[in-house]
Amino acid sequence: MRSLQVKVSGLLVALLVVACVSLALIATEHERSALEAEVEKRARGLAASLAGAAKEPLLLWGDPGKLRALGGEPGKYEAELTLDRLVAEIGEGEGVVAVRLLGPKGEVLASLDPAEVGAPGHPLPAAAGREAALQVERAGDQLLVDAPVLYSGVRIGVTQVALDLRVLVEPVVKSSARQLTAAAGGVVGLGVLAGMVFVTLLVRPLRRLRVGVEALSQGDLSMRVPPTSRDEVGELTRAFNEMGDSLLQKQRIQKAFGRYVNDYVLNQLLEGPDGTSTSGMEREVTILFADIRSFTRLSEGMLAKDVVALLNEVFQLLSDCILERGGTIDKFIGDSVMAYFGAPLRQPDHALRAVYAAIDITRIIEERSRRAKNREPGAPLVPVQIGIGIHTGPVVVGNIGSDRRTDFTAVGDVVNVAHRLEKLARPGETLVSEAVQRRVRTAVRLRFEGERQLSGREEPVHVYALELERAGGARSLARSA
Repeated sequence: MRSLQVKVSGLLVALLVVACVSLALIATEHERSALEAEVEKRARGLAASLAGAAKEPLLLWGDPGKLRALGGEPGKYEAELTLDRLVAEIGEGEGVVAVRLLGPKGEVLASLDPAEVGAPGHPLPAAAGREAALQVERAGDQLLVDAPVLYSGVRIGVTQVALDLRVLVEPVVKSSARQLTAAAGGVVGLGVLAGMVFVTLLVRPLRRLRVGVEALSQGDLSMRVPPTSRDEVGELTRAFNEMGDSLLQKQRIQKAFGRYVNDYVLNQLLEGPDGTSTSGMEREVTILFADIRSFTRLSEGMLAKDVVALLNEVFQLLSDCILERGGTIDKFIGDSVMAYFGAPLRQPDHALRAVYAAIDITRIIEERSRRAKNREPGAPLVPVQIGIGIHTGPVVVGNIGSDRRTDFTAVGDVVNVAHRLEKLARPGETLVSEAVQRRVRTAVRLRFEGERQLSGREEPVHVYALELERAGGARSLARSA
């Protein structure tokens, strides 16, 4: 997450730097253009001013009659001094590098550089009136302005003024650039600070979300992250919380259903590609009923908590035997338990599994009763005996009930037959139907008990009793099945 914060901060800083540099360059070029325009305006003014002031000396210079009236050479000398003084005054201006006064034939009459005085020049066209216009040229870093000196529409000379742009423009541009750089630095600093605040506000909920995901991956399904915004991060946080609720609900269902089926069956149900339908499926299963015999008499005189403790102890033993054989506990009915084999997952040997579970129950209850009678240390106080009935046939297995109360159970005549067989069984006896006998007769020893008329059925049922003498080796066989 810190890497994301660094990347976003770096991106914001880069964007700010690029924006500030671009704005500074644009502002600098704009100011340079404005300054050059001002310099050009100033140069035009200087050249025009010099042209106006030099008109009379140039007339005197070019009129021999006036010179003779003024004394000849002394008048010419005075005109030269006047022109030199005008050129010197203009040359004192900042950035002025050259000032010249040219005569009618282009000769240099006065200049800041004395070596140029008297140098021949190019002849000037005898243009007059509006055709004699001020001209501006740029040579490198210098700006040269030519202004004609007119008298009665006739050009009698030219003034030239050259200004150095480096002296007049560059210092101001550099000063402005320094100011813009300082301002840009301040903007970048503020931008970085604002970016860090923004990134922190963005990354903080993501960091909390990452902590929540790590806790969830480690098994803490109660972990929730409070959403702090309504943007995409807030939507992601709410989706995470909904996922946690779903996983927690699944865990609760897994724990609840895991109390009725063994771990293998539960994992098969949860990890199957499409799951197993629980709305009701017809399946051939084996139903087992186990009941504590004479429980009413055993519980006489016992405290309620002792009765509950006894039931829990016995049911724990029965549940372990059933679940170990791959069975599913349907329900506890008073002092009896109903279970079935072959659903929700198919088990081709469901009848044999049920018989082996009955053998396990009988033996573990006999062991418990023996320990209770002999008063061994840690043994239970009350011995009990179990009667078991087993029948195989088609049933409907699934969620049965209403939209407010539903049980995952098995429904069908097979359940009733198994229940009737359990009622006929004597204490410590397991009775099975002929349907069960046909499926397990090669694995266990059964004794035919004759035909019995079961309550609610018109035809009698062939009943067999399970004998445990030859069932000793079947225990390990069924565990591996």
